[in-house]
Amino acid sequence: MPTNLFPVVQIRKGFWEIDEFEISSCFLIEGPEKALLIDTGQGVGDLRSCVEMLTDKPVTVVLTHNHADHIGNVYQWDEVWIHPNDRPGLTRKDVERAKNSAAKIAKRQKGCFDGVYKMFKLEPYDLNEVLPSPEKEIVIHDLEDGMRFDLGGGRIITCYECFGHSKGEVVFLDEQERILIAGDSLNYNLGVSAVPVETTLRFLKRLQSMSDRYDCIYNNHHDMRPLGAPLDDDCLPTAIAILEDAMKGIIIPVQEPNFWGQDLPMSQEDIEANKHPKMGDGRPSNRTTLRRGRNFVGIDVNNIFEEK
Repeated sequence: MPTNLFPVVQIRKGFWEIDEFEISSCFLIEGPEKALLIDTGQGVGDLRSCVEMLTDKPVTVVLTHNHADHIGNVYQWDEVWIHPNDRPGLTRKDVERAKNSAAKIAKRQKGCFDGVYKMFKLEPYDLNEVLPSPEKEIVIHDLEDGMRFDLGGGRIITCYECFGHSKGEVVFLDEQERILIAGDSLNYNLGVSAVPVETTLRFLKRLQSMSDRYDCIYNNHHDMRPLGAPLDDDCLPTAIAILEDAMKGIIIPVQEPNFWGQDLPMSQEDIEANKHPKMGDGRPSNRTTLRRGRNFVGIDVNNIFEEK
C-alpha cells in the first residue's frame, strides 16, 4: 500500500506543513469545528490517511492552482475548491510525472556519494505504488477572490487571487495566526509566465500591501527554505523589484541552476526535454530567467504588458 509516513511539522497549534518527500508541501489548518487542507501534492503516498492522523474534523480541500504537483491526491476526496481559471483538467493525474519527480528527489537525497551509499533506500515510498486516480466524479467548487472559510472559533481563512504562476493561482490568509499560504505565487525560484508580467506585478504588490495582516509567508515547496520555516522577508520585495525592472526593459537573462541538484546525472530524455522546455499545458516555453541576489524569476519576455 502507498505510504502515509509523510514528514510533518506542526508549526503552531492547529497548523501543519505536510512534506510530500520534498516534491511539494501541503498545509493543514484546523479550527474548533472544521479543518482546511491546502493542496494535495503530486500523488506520492496516501495523503488522506496522513491528514486523518492529524485531525478528526471535517476537512475541506482547496487548491492554490492546477499543476500536477499540487493536485495529485485530489481524487481521495469527494469535493474540492479551485479558481475557475484553473479548473480545466483538474482530476487528471499525471502518474508518470509523479513517478519521475519522486525518482529525481530520491536521487537528490542520496547526493553524489558513490559505492555503498547507493544501496540504501532513504525514501519511505515505492515508485510502483504511485497509483493512478480511480474513475470517480469529484464535485468541483469555484474559489473567488475574498472567499472566506470559517473553521470555527474565529479561525477564518480567506482566499485571494494572485495570478502569475498560473492563470488561476490563489493564496490563503489565516488572519488569526497571521500566516499567508502563497502556493507557488512566491518562491526564490519563481516562474510567472502564465500571465503578463504587469499582471503578476500587480498581484504581488497587493500581497505586499496586505503585510500588516500577516507576519510570515509559507509557499507550497520547501526547496528554498527549511521544512516548517517561512520564506525570508526579502523574497517578496526582491521578486517585485525584478518584475519592476522587467517592466522598464531591464532584462538581463541568467543561466538557471538545476534545482533538482547539481550532482544529479541527467538521462538523455531529460537532456532533450531541457533543450525544448514546455509549459504545463504542453506549449513551448519562452521562459527567460532573471536574477537578483538569491531570487530567480522566470518570465515570458514576449508577454510583459497587459492588453489595453
